[in-house]
Amino acid sequence: MPEILQLDTPDWMLVVWTKDTDTAIRRLQHTLQHRDKPLPPTLLSFSPALLVTDEDCVLSEYQVAATPLFFENKLYEFEFRFRCGRYDAGSPAVLHRLQAVEEAFHYAAHTDSLRGSLNFANDVGWFRLKLTYTRATKRIEQSIAFEVLPLKMDLHTDLVQIQQVIDRQYPLWRFALSHKTDTELERSRQPHERFPLLWLAQFAGLREALQAGVRQILNAPHSRLLSQADYCRADRLQGRLTRRQEEAITADQQQGLTQRRYRQQQRHLSADTPENRFVKMVLQHCVRELSRFAQRATAENAAPENSRLSASFFQALQDWQTPLQQQLNQPFFRDIGAFSGLNGTSLVLHQKAGYAAVYRVWLQLRMYLEVLGRHAAVSVKSVAELYEVWCFLEIRRVLTETLGFSEQTSTKAQLDRRRLERHLHDGIGSAFVLERADGVRLRLAHEPVIGRLTKGLRQGLVSWTTTQKPDILLDITLPDGQRLCWIFDAKYRIQEGAAGQDTAPDDAINQMHRYRDALIYADSRDAMQHTKSRPVFGAFVLFPGWFEQHAQTNPAQAAIDAVGIGSFPLLPGQACLWLQQFLEQQLGKITPQQTAAYPQADADRYFVQDAGRISYSGMQTVRYRDLTLVAGLGGGRSADYMTAFREGAAQWYHLPVTTPQQRRVAHFVMQELRYCAPAVPVLGTAEREIGFVYPVLAVECVKRSAITEAQSGSRKIRDPDAVYWLFTLGAPLRLGIRVLVPGMRDFKFRLTGLDDLSTAGNWQALPDRYVFLAHDPQPV
Repeated sequence: MPEILQLDTPDWMLVVWTKDTDTAIRRLQHTLQHRDKPLPPTLLSFSPALLVTDEDCVLSEYQVAATPLFFENKLYEFEFRFRCGRYDAGSPAVLHRLQAVEEAFHYAAHTDSLRGSLNFANDVGWFRLKLTYTRATKRIEQSIAFEVLPLKMDLHTDLVQIQQVIDRQYPLWRFALSHKTDTELERSRQPHERFPLLWLAQFAGLREALQAGVRQILNAPHSRLLSQADYCRADRLQGRLTRRQEEAITADQQQGLTQRRYRQQQRHLSADTPENRFVKMVLQHCVRELSRFAQRATAENAAPENSRLSASFFQALQDWQTPLQQQLNQPFFRDIGAFSGLNGTSLVLHQKAGYAAVYRVWLQLRMYLEVLGRHAAVSVKSVAELYEVWCFLEIRRVLTETLGFSEQTSTKAQLDRRRLERHLHDGIGSAFVLERADGVRLRLAHEPVIGRLTKGLRQGLVSWTTTQKPDILLDITLPDGQRLCWIFDAKYRIQEGAAGQDTAPDDAINQMHRYRDALIYADSRDAMQHTKSRPVFGAFVLFPGWFEQHAQTNPAQAAIDAVGIGSFPLLPGQACLWLQQFLEQQLGKITPQQTAAYPQADADRYFVQDAGRISYSGMQTVRYRDLTLVAGLGGGRSADYMTAFREGAAQWYHLPVTTPQQRRVAHFVMQELRYCAPAVPVLGTAEREIGFVYPVLAVECVKRSAITEAQSGSRKIRDPDAVYWLFTLGAPLRLGIRVLVPGMRDFKFRLTGLDDLSTAGNWQALPDRYVFLAHDPQPV
């Protein structure tokens, strides 16, 4: 691997290797170009300031390259080569809060070098490495920090927007204890919320100021002259007496009262002041909080699956606590009482050296969420986790702000606040529940755990084989009780497609096929066995690709329409137009022409889509078992042809393919037809009537030239290449009540049910199937 960085100091040289940074730089440059931003340089930050040999000066920040060098999901080799003599094995070491980072480095005594390999995975932000070694019996600690950049987003715009969205819904969830990198904290207006991770991050930057302030107080403590009343005999009185005291003593001595005691005010210096009590309270509070944090971190780290924190991290907590406890054990604080508050503004706390420093530290620790800044940093969850939750909240935003759903807050997802980090309660039971005025009810769940069928489950989503855990599940219940689901899976990955176009990874698309096949809706209302159905109408990958969605078409749209599997690009700061349009088409929205009602929510609109009609070979998927076509007979037919329909002896019926297409009737809906009810002209009237219903034995598309005169009732062929639907009819069923169809000049067309024809007496009384289709009369 080629060297990408070399840093020389008097004690050591740092060399970093990695493979192929050019590809990563091109990927990041492609990302930043869409945001009109240049590539950032690589900066190293040192604490304390470090003597850099190349610059021959002490620096706290040093630019080592004009382009970025450190990226997510990339392996780096670090080597510290020491120059100040040989060390005992294990003497030089790297300190980090993560045990995995420390164990990645190994000191080789024969080469006097410390070497390790690191892959930052999806942890982005500032990586801080503390190098510790001994020189001339003196232990030296040197911190080095650099920024790890994401490739598919901009760290300082996209991720900031993601964090802001998450913070509004799930405050403090994004902060973590055990990740490789840190994020500089910004101000937040939540001063009353307690969160140990942020308190610790703030305390880490203020502890030295607190210790220095307490040392000044111990060297020059504040004290006050306090008055104290003593009672003693006349011969023990000291100092000047008042005239009243002299008169009282003289009168008592004349009466022989020599043992009487007299009150005398004496003043003496005391350090037991409200200010010193305040300082003692601050020290006790910090020691107590550090101890509690260490105990909780130790308890969480004890579990084998959570054992990530290093011993040096816990040692650092102890090292922070020890000097504060030593100061608290000083004899000075033994005579200081408990703090009970201040009776007003104290000039000592505001102005006196030492006291003012402790007071400032206390204010920042107390209101840490309001004053966090560059001096405080804390680890955050990986960018992949952040992107997943942001996608979940972005879908919720589209549903509520664009499609008119309102949130039922009683069961929305909650945060687990019992641990050092916040965790989301996953699953269907804690999802967002959304409703709309038209009766559509949604359940938007984050990472629901869908397992095998359990005893007592009457109906619900199950997986017959292995447990499934999709990122986002949108469970839809329509007003008629029909349920269907969509799966969305957020993948913080991009695959380069044709002409450098961003696409979702192939393995992510394959995973969508798995979800659709694995999830089953089981219904146990059947006394014999569970009725099984497939509820997932679509599964889609959400990925951070960049497209001009206003001017382009989604490259995955063809697959979405055909099989219900595809992807949608989703990025903060860019309108998610394609995803929004998809949800609008599926769930409907109020248009400017509609001011009160939504389009009727009907399950039929989902069952006429191509993706919902794919069945196993040799089988056919149908929505209605009695779907009936009601249509009129065209003019210009032979007398024998018309007589056959009037007497119930017809064998064929034909219809131009363009007629159902004008009404948006899909091809497979025509193939679903089980009955045909022709409307036959009534002799001597201007009406038509339906007297017979024919079972449809076969449905096929043929050219007009292939339809015989017997099948069509006409010799005339206007367009031999025109495509027609040809229905082969069986033995008819006679209707008890003939259905009247008014008008002879227009062509009637309707999809209805067989039972409905038996009870309806006229055209207007016939109910529709697939009601969202257009049924307005069209000219022949």
